[in-house]
Amino acid sequence: MAQQTNKISLKSNKRLKFIDMARSIAILLMLEGHFIEHTFKDFKPMISSIKENGKSSSLLFDWWYFMKGFTAPMFFVVTGIVFVYLLAKNEELSLKNNPRIFKGFKRVIELLLWGYLLQLNVRYITNTFHQEHPWIFAFHVLQSIGVGILFLILIFSLYKILNIGALYLYYFIAGSIIFCFYPYLKSLDEDVFLPTNTPEIIQNIIHGPKSVFAIVPWMAFTLYGGMIGALIIKFQDYVKKYWFAILFILIGLILNIFARDIGILLDDILDILHLEFKLIKNAWLYGRLGQVIMVIGALMIIEISMNFKADLLLKIGQNTLPIYILHVIILYGGIFGFGLNNILKHSLNGTEAIIGAIIFILLFVIFIKYINVIKRLFYSLLEAIHLKK
Repeated sequence: MAQQTNKISLKSNKRLKFIDMARSIAILLMLEGHFIEHTFKDFKPMISSIKENGKSSSLLFDWWYFMKGFTAPMFFVVTGIVFVYLLAKNEELSLKNNPRIFKGFKRVIELLLWGYLLQLNVRYITNTFHQEHPWIFAFHVLQSIGVGILFLILIFSLYKILNIGALYLYYFIAGSIIFCFYPYLKSLDEDVFLPTNTPEIIQNIIHGPKSVFAIVPWMAFTLYGGMIGALIIKFQDYVKKYWFAILFILIGLILNIFARDIGILLDDILDILHLEFKLIKNAWLYGRLGQVIMVIGALMIIEISMNFKADLLLKIGQNTLPIYILHVIILYGGIFGFGLNNILKHSLNGTEAIIGAIIFILLFVIFIKYINVIKRLFYSLLEAIHLKK
């Protein structure tokens, strides 16, 4: 009876809190990371020191830089978890009757539109398409997540059509294939763009002059997230068990510690087959994936062991897109061409940058706290303008 009750609770519309906690952590890390990166005056020389010597002159900065690299993988993985968890809950429905399919396609279009719109700069609109490599065509995080969701839908559709195997295996295979292409693309010269003889807006998706979050390797994180979401649905009776969370932590720990050894072993096996993939270069990718899985396991334990009622923190995780859009506009001057970056770029010392990052985060926490009020005021204003016309 207890198992049946647990199954019903997971099948309900209630969200799993550890997922929203993970999204909240990722978006807050992003806010402070981007603020410090663009305002701390010693950022570039300290990064150069890390790349040359493996460390900078500050242990605190080294730790911060390590955590900064954790943010994007967390975002992509959690996106996959959330989407497939909601998608696969309706697995018994046909593709055309599954509401998550339509919502997914709608989300893909929304992310792509916002992604490219935020790269517009109306302040210098005349130069937008006349640069050597226009930023407007860059493939950034929103576009990459959007394409990742598109592939989650396509792979789910393939699984439904074939009706064989387990859904999580489809996502695992797809993610692994994406990672396999990373060493080859990484080895290309910076001025080699793929596919050849295609517009930059297409090249940037794979390997172009403005491939900030190219689908290789970033989409693989979303697909592995889809794998985790499918596993959560398949083993939903155990999600609220300590051993299940601990298993996540152990798997993540193994990936984090032994990613390099696993890469070497796989390369040796492939050498016997006269195949050369150089998977050792993927070690950091699987290391980051392992770290994300460890955090997810830890958050599962927090949800199980605590009567977690941090509604505001969870609300932040449920509103990551408006936070991202607003932070690009405020910090980078997205769309309008003027933001904090124009005033504070690499002008603050360490203490000032930390204080500024805290204030920056607090502004967004307040924004999310009152987001429903802000939405009502915004729509009331639009209605008033419409009535005047």
